[in-house]
Order: sequence, then structure tokens, then C-alpha cells
Amino acid sequence: MTKEEVFEDIQRRILNEEFLPGTWLVERDLVQTYGFSRTPIREIMNRLVMLGLLEVQNNRGYQIREFSFQDVVEIFNARRSIEGSCARFACYSNRKDIPKRIEDLRNKLLDLDIRQDGGLKATDLGDQVHGLLIELADNRYLKEFSSKLSALMKLTRNLTKHQPTIEEHSRVAHLEILDALEKKDATRCEALMDAHLSETCKALANNYVSTLTTYN
Repeated sequence: MTKEEVFEDIQRRILNEEFLPGTWLVERDLVQTYGFSRTPIREIMNRLVMLGLLEVQNNRGYQIREFSFQDVVEIFNARRSIEGSCARFACYSNRKDIPKRIEDLRNKLLDLDIRQDGGLKATDLGDQVHGLLIELADNRYLKEFSSKLSALMKLTRNLTKHQPTIEEHSRVAHLEILDALEKKDATRCEALMDAHLSETCKALANNYVSTLTTYN
């Protein structure tokens, strides 16, 4: 494996929750696993720190970040600003493949059985809807900001994939967003994206409060 492939593999394992939040990643173990010396492994770890996936603990090493409720709220607020704008600009795109891509995503969303798969496919399709809008916005700065948030965004989506009710509401929102995109209704598309992210954040907040109430 190349150094870039090792970076991608560790990031994938974090995002797929093979390495759970709070887990310590030990340099010595990673050196043995990937066959690299400590210096490139440390460089990879520092890249993951920059993405916000790891935290450095003095004299203890690297720990997979655990998100606080405040972290989640701030990430969603950042997403509302970035992805709302992307939704608006996406409606101005004249790319010829847009109708087919919308139809393909719509059909897949309509065919979903969220209760059966626990929301896993819904999360993946939601990523595709959001990714399509970012792509079609064709704004390099919004894309750059989104890229910097992408890993954290995927981690917050991991929270919703365990909540079928949230994913069911997201499915409805994604279908409405695709409809607005198809009609090139920029104002509605932006408003729907903002509402979708706001409602998802509120639903996660309610679950968080319910958890606290249960344990107290």
C-alpha cells in the first residue's frame, strides 16, 4: 500500500465505525499493520487530526474523536450555510445529465425499505443527493469548504443511520429537494435543504435529551 492508501484506509475504518469513537490508535500497532515506519504513520495521523477525526493526547497518542452535542449542532449549522448555497447554485446548472441522475436517485429513494435495512441504504443515498448538489453548484470555494467538513459530516450521518425514523423523514426531504432541483426552483431548493438539515439536527437533539432523561 502507498501512504495515501493507508491514509484512506484508516479514514474509511473510522467513518465506517470499525474504529469506534474514543478508541486509541497506537503508532506501534499501525506500523505493524501497514508495514510503514513511524514517521509516515505520524504524518498520516496528523492529517486525520487536521480533518477533525482524531485528537492528540499528550504522552498518550491519538484518540478517535468523540462528539459532544455542541459539536453536532455547530457542524449542522455550518452545513446549513454551505449546502443551502450549493442547493441554490445547483439549480442554475445546465448539465445534460441532470434529469437522468435525478430520476435514478428518485427511484432508488422510492424503492427503499428503511425499516428493513435500518437506514443504512438511506444514509448512502442521502450522501449521494447532497453530493450531487455540491457537484452541480460548481463553486470551488463552496466545494473546498464542504470537503473540509466532509469527514465530520459523514460522522454525523452515522448518528442518523441508527435512527430509522430520522432517515424516513430525510427520505421525504431528499425527494422534495430533487423535485425542486428538477424544476430549477433555486429559492425552494435552498429553503428545503436548510429545513432538512435543521429538522435533522433537532431530531438528534431530541434523541440526545431523551437519552439523558433515561439515564437520569
